[in-house]
Amino acid sequence: MRGGNPAAPDGDGAPLFRLLGPVRVGLPGAPAARPGPPLQQAVLSVLLLRRRRPVTVAELVASVWGDDVPASAAGNLRTYTWALRTLLEPGRGAREPARILLGDERGYVLRTPEESVDAWRFEQQAEAARQARERGDTAAEHTLLADALALWSGEALAGVPGPFAEEERARLTALRTTARKRHTVCALRLGLHHTVIPELTALTREFPLDEELRALHMRALHGCGRQAEAFTVFADTHRILGEELGVAPCPELTALHARLLAHDPPPLAPDRPRAPARPQDRTGATDQAERALATAKRVLTEGAERGVVPVLAITGPGGAGKTALAARIADLVADRFPDGRLFADLRTWSPVPADPGPVLAHLLHALEVPAARIPADPDQRAALYRSVLAVRRVLVVLEGARTAAQVTPLLPGTPGSAVLLTTRSRVLAPALPAATHIELTAHPRAADPSRGEGADAPGADEPGADEPDADTPGHEHLPPELARAARRLTHRGAGPLSVDALADVLGTGRAHAAGIAEALVDAGVLDTPAAGTYRLPIRP
Repeated sequence: MRGGNPAAPDGDGAPLFRLLGPVRVGLPGAPAARPGPPLQQAVLSVLLLRRRRPVTVAELVASVWGDDVPASAAGNLRTYTWALRTLLEPGRGAREPARILLGDERGYVLRTPEESVDAWRFEQQAEAARQARERGDTAAEHTLLADALALWSGEALAGVPGPFAEEERARLTALRTTARKRHTVCALRLGLHHTVIPELTALTREFPLDEELRALHMRALHGCGRQAEAFTVFADTHRILGEELGVAPCPELTALHARLLAHDPPPLAPDRPRAPARPQDRTGATDQAERALATAKRVLTEGAERGVVPVLAITGPGGAGKTALAARIADLVADRFPDGRLFADLRTWSPVPADPGPVLAHLLHALEVPAARIPADPDQRAALYRSVLAVRRVLVVLEGARTAAQVTPLLPGTPGSAVLLTTRSRVLAPALPAATHIELTAHPRAADPSRGEGADAPGADEPGADEPDADTPGHEHLPPELARAARRLTHRGAGPLSVDALADVLGTGRAHAAGIAEALVDAGVLDTPAAGTYRLPIRP
């Protein structure tokens, strides 16, 4: 795959892409229109959401068709990319090289300005809102989130098929929900209670078991003098939780109800206090980053001299900056790996870890092994992979690793190459031979609507400790059921607990509790020090 043409559109006259709703493409001087049939939209969505990163043919096929790949997939893909090129550059001559959608027999990359994709703009606006929140500027955060949410026109990637679209739809929807919650929190802090009642009514209908939303709804109604309706929300919450989960409202919501009955609404739980940044704080953060880079360079480049394949694992919760640090490290050591780097996304967001078999096939394709030579058996694929790498010096970058069983088949077999991986699991690095790990913690700042980060929760003796807020730390990226379980376990200081004890805390069956616990371990919310035992991570 070629590196791309730097003459891609700079924004003026570039197509505009809408992904936050039905997929549409707008060309200069023409109304936005659907870019072809659903599978063609799926191809376009993959290329756009990979954000200018090259996508191999194998990745596109897997992203669009998943496990149900038709025999005609490669031909269909060529047809779709040809149609997209024609759509995006209608005036391009037959012999004129493409400037937007570039590619060859190995894969494709779509070059388009960031401002031309609504999903990218949404995440940029959410990031700007987080920065405003960090500064303590609630009015600016409120405005930025309103602008970000206005970009949506329905369900993200509506009607687009394929596993990639399904995962991205879930991810973007979760970011939108977090932004909607933060927007209502800002409105309440600004005294704009009446403006958010319609939104909170819709949100509580959409997420009827979310007690944080129920608390915000009660506050908004009470702030508008609609006390009876606020108490009705609490009564409905009590009924729904009892019918659906067999539990009563959490203590925080019950306490809020009591305060409202006494006409004494407590203040919203405060965001993390923001002291002006001190020079020594910035210096400390810089020193820590430089130490991490120095460690990474030493570990990854001295492996051949020590006769080993080094493995560097960057661990930390979602939003801690693992991917950004990995990118810096890969650039730093690029000259030591003249045969380039291999990249595999191991799908952190999927409920099931990516199987190493298809990942090996993807890596072998990237190493230019013909498809006909790639064995069907995963063990044979691993052997061929190691054989091909034996005469090369490459950096293998694995994003979102989950288990040692998932990673081990992807390790090169001979010195000269190295592995850089990111993971949320604290137990992965110790399970891998020759692995060194760099641990990142969540940023010490308020929650980031675009990344699912959160401020530290107030302690039991701090103001607002008994208040449900929309920003339980580190839980924004979770589905509602897991977020609720994480909140309960965090508030109760759970651990170490057996599966039976967890089932009691969560008010569910043993098998369901075990499934929730394993999902929370994958998300970095719980540790599992021994089989069948779970606890909250021990923080330094």
